[in-house]
Amino acid sequence: MENSNNEQPQEILKAENISIIRDGHYIIKDISFSVNQGENWAIIGRNGSGKSFMLKILSTLVYPSEGDITIYGKKFGETNIWDLRKKIGVVSDRLQQTYNGNTCVQDVILSGFFSSIGLHQDIEDWQIERVKEIMHFLRLTPMAHRPFESLSQGEQKRALIGRALVFKPQLIILDEPCSGLDIASRDDFLNSLREMIANGLQIIFVTHHIEEIIPEISHVMLMEKGRIYKSGKKENMMKRKQLRYILGVEKFKMKKKKGRYWPRYY
Repeated sequence: MENSNNEQPQEILKAENISIIRDGHYIIKDISFSVNQGENWAIIGRNGSGKSFMLKILSTLVYPSEGDITIYGKKFGETNIWDLRKKIGVVSDRLQQTYNGNTCVQDVILSGFFSSIGLHQDIEDWQIERVKEIMHFLRLTPMAHRPFESLSQGEQKRALIGRALVFKPQLIILDEPCSGLDIASRDDFLNSLREMIANGLQIIFVTHHIEEIIPEISHVMLMEKGRIYKSGKKENMMKRKQLRYILGVEKFKMKKKKGRYWPRYY
């Protein structure tokens, strides 16, 4: 992001030589990168490339085996993790699959205040008011008391975004947020992301579908076998040769239209 005062942009997240080791094997290895204020990132890679484990670290759900993570100037292990999580919203398929289908939409969103699955605490009036604001913003008000299982896949994902917004986080992390959506639901969901960014939120999300990279994405990370292959500004990363390599598709073309990239396989 440009700064007219020649000041360095504020660094909101920094990973330094992070690795995850399981059963003596590296799942991700020696990852270093940073995210500055105003940047929105997409992480691209095939299944097994380590991209979802990367998000688990960034969302504080998994601690790295090696290396350091600093978010908003607070280093993992040296700060209260619950305070840090209030600044980061997380949306994942794991949450979507875990919820009891009978839980109403309002309660799904309220549970974000407690980082819980379901509600087991007393609710205060200000929390109800905050949830009403979120439901209005995400066009969920008419569904407030409907069971979670009665919603479409896209509506469920919007409810989980609502859950992630309760503490007004500055950063939302999404793990393959469009999986399971049909074309119309996917575009509706992506438009919701665009609205959030327009309202000042930053996002980091994982995908292996390049057409999901909305115009507001400024930076892209390409991952392969648990390492960063390349990362940087979107226009430098979205090149046919390196995408063909990362996605493992030999015959691949793409077309840029209305700020998005559309693949062709032949």
